[in-house]
Amino acid sequence: MRASSGFSNNMVLVLLYAQLILGMSTIYASSHHMDGSVMVMLANWAQSIVLFQPMEVAASIAPVGLVYKLHVFLGMTLFLIFPFTRLVHIVSGLAAPVKYLLRNNQIVRQKRA
Repeated sequence: MRASSGFSNNMVLVLLYAQLILGMSTIYASSHHMDGSVMVMLANWAQSIVLFQPMEVAASIAPVGLVYKLHVFLGMTLFLIFPFTRLVHIVSGLAAPVKYLLRNNQIVRQKRA
């Protein structure tokens, strides 16, 4: 596997591991505020991104902790580099099962006696 992997593939793995570690560390950070207020702020941030409201983007994520901001930043970075890495094969893999189910010429080999 190492022979066919380049720098970008290894870098994506490092980024995914870092994202996993940051995501797991948000569990500990969330245990200090069980009222869900940070989740509401993050939901408002996501809504302002989807609705293209740039003035509210920075204001809605400003009060949350650093671990959440790093997790969001790394997540957006992964979305940014997605088309330029092998992660794009996830999308092409979604069409394969559908094409397999819809094909009519299936080859079935008979067992030899």
